[in-house]
Amino acid sequence: MKHTDVETLFANNIKATSLSAKQRKVLQASLTLFAQKGYENTSTLDIAHLAGVSEGTVFKHFKTKDGLRQAILKPFLHDIFPKVAGEFLVTLHQNPFENFESFLRYAVKDRMVYAMDNRQEMKIFIQEMVKNPSIMTSLTKRLSKLLQSGVDSLFQEYKERGELVDWDSMRIVRLASGVIVGYLIPNIIMSDTPLDVDKTTDEVCEFLLDGLKPRECDTTR
Repeated sequence: MKHTDVETLFANNIKATSLSAKQRKVLQASLTLFAQKGYENTSTLDIAHLAGVSEGTVFKHFKTKDGLRQAILKPFLHDIFPKVAGEFLVTLHQNPFENFESFLRYAVKDRMVYAMDNRQEMKIFIQEMVKNPSIMTSLTKRLSKLLQSGVDSLFQEYKERGELVDWDSMRIVRLASGVIVGYLIPNIIMSDTPLDVDKTTDEVCEFLLDGLKPRECDTTR
């Protein structure tokens, strides 16, 4: 299953709203320029030119550049990232995996590739998340509700076969996500050099496979 890129998800989201055509063009232009040039280096005049509207139109509808930023972040939190997670879960359920290691390697590499393919848009969100940690808290709550039932069924077989520690599924997801994000954030924020996905996948999986393997003395659920 081919995953929908972030820019397309954003365009589909604002298309489904009651926003006018001009407002949608302004938001789409803002996302493009914030991704390409960064928030600080983008002016409302730049946005107006790309959107094909007057700068006055930008201010009329969104008041300030920060108003534009907030109008972009809201769809990411409420719609785009949940859809990204949902598509990923469907893919995992549709693919047969021989064992937990093959499952983990597929999942880690898939998310690494997706993040790199959408790194400019991801950079906007990550920068805002660093400034305002409550954004991450809000997103985590939303995704937890979506992921819990989906990952429970995915992990159960591996737990029963003794390939995966018998912890709560979301505890496993948080651990794995933390390791993956720990690799991605420095690359997305501080480097334009492409991430070596295969090498990084090997490193992440080596660490996680050791940390998530069952141990006789571990009775924590």
